[in-house]
Amino acid sequence: MARRLKLFPLAMMVFFVSLFALIRTGYELNQAFVYNQKLQAGKLHGNDSADAVFADAIYWGKRGDMQKALALYAQAASADNPVIRKSAYYNSANLYLREASSLLDEKGLEAWDQASALLSMAKESYREALRLEPGWHEAKYNYELALRLSPIFEGKSSVKKNEEDELETGEFIEGWPSIPGFPRGMP
Repeated sequence: MARRLKLFPLAMMVFFVSLFALIRTGYELNQAFVYNQKLQAGKLHGNDSADAVFADAIYWGKRGDMQKALALYAQAASADNPVIRKSAYYNSANLYLREASSLLDEKGLEAWDQASALLSMAKESYREALRLEPGWHEAKYNYELALRLSPIFEGKSSVKKNEEDELETGEFIEGWPSIPGFPRGMP
C-alpha cells in the first residue's frame, strides 16, 4: 500500500504529460486538416507566419502562378528567420530564371528585352541569397547560369573601350544573347 502511494504522484504526472501531448497533437492535426482543405478549395489560409507564407509561395509557384508566388516570396523575404529569407530569395530567383529561359526558348531573341529584365531580377535575388549565406553552392551555380545568359557589364566606359578595340582590330565578337541553347543544369 505504501508503495502504491509513492507511485501515485509519478503515475499522475505521466498521465498529465500524456494528456497534454495528446491534446497538442490533436490541435496540430486539426490545423493541418483545415490547411489541406483550404488548399483543395484553392484558398490558402490567412496565417501571416513566415513558414505559412513561404509554403503558400511554393504552392503557387508549383501551380504556375508566378505573380502570386513572387508576391508571397517578397513577403517571406522580409521575415526575421534567415533560413526563410535566403530560401525566399533563392526560390524567387529560380522562378525568374525559369521564366526567362522559357521565354527565350519559345520566342527566341525577339523576347530578349523581357528576358533580360527577368534575368537581372534573378541575379539580384541570387546575390541577396548569397549575401545571407555565402557558401551556398546551389545559389552560386544558378547565379553563374544567370550571368552566362546575361553578363554584368561594369560600365558604359568599359563597354565603349571594348567596342573601340574590336573596331581597331577588325574582330567582332558576337554578344552573349546569341549563344544557342542553354547550359545544362538550369532550374
